[in-house]
Amino acid sequence: MKNARPGFVIDPYRFDGSFLTSMSDGIHCDYTHKTLEELRAGEDNPRLVTVSRNTADKMFRIHLKSKCLPFKEITESQYYENMDMLPPVRHTRNFFFIGEPCFRDLYTFCFHVEGRYFTGLRSVTTPRKELERQMEGHYRSLTFRGGVTKGPACAITGKTNRQYLLTPYFFTDTDGEKKFICNLVTGPDEEPDIRNARKNMAEILLSLRRHHFLYFSAHKRRDDMEIFLEEAKKRRHTLLANGKLLQFPMNRESVSFTGTVKETQEPFFFRIYDRDLFLYLLSTLRNIRREKAEM
Repeated sequence: MKNARPGFVIDPYRFDGSFLTSMSDGIHCDYTHKTLEELRAGEDNPRLVTVSRNTADKMFRIHLKSKCLPFKEITESQYYENMDMLPPVRHTRNFFFIGEPCFRDLYTFCFHVEGRYFTGLRSVTTPRKELERQMEGHYRSLTFRGGVTKGPACAITGKTNRQYLLTPYFFTDTDGEKKFICNLVTGPDEEPDIRNARKNMAEILLSLRRHHFLYFSAHKRRDDMEIFLEEAKKRRHTLLANGKLLQFPMNRESVSFTGTVKETQEPFFFRIYDRDLFLYLLSTLRNIRREKAEM
């Protein structure tokens, strides 16, 4: 048909790798002959749209990337159990892919470095150099012990003419570069405020060390970003941006991922320093509904 507009019906805010249906003529469902408006009403989902095959393929590639979570450490026995489970579809002396796909070309990937063992989903077609880069980078981050330093404090005056003292905290990354963490803000001679500020700073530094200086959380209940994102997808939560969901400093040394969960009104704040982790966040956010908070 000359004017045919083939398309797939999806919810772009809840894309989980599957399509509701297809429309070969761009107007009617191939199976029920319903229009897009009828499908929206029947599924009680006004967000359904049609996309071209090229757009669908792009969304699917991004969805696959979002399933490539950061590596997890496993035991030596788990590593060899995985190896014995099925004949590896691809293997070397230091890594292997279990011989059965989990999703399209994503296979369970296992590797070991310096007597420690790890696993994660990766494409079986990933070049060896890229796999080795990821393996080396992960182990380097995992074993990194960054040094935290304080910068010179400076006094500022608030709106009510109240004096505050700002003390910046930094850490040195694996490349020897100094990265800003956050400011310790204390008021003048008010012991409870000073104690609370120092306690909050201590929790931030613990979070940063817990996540191997790749990122930190400013909220103790929302400390693990991977768990937070997976819960948001599973429970179909909406993330509200109080301004911008992703905020960058002038020198682009980090990105702050911050906002509120609409359904629970819980705030979240993560400051990310690792590029691969940031790319994982971007691909994962494609599968989570996002809105701007009403000011």
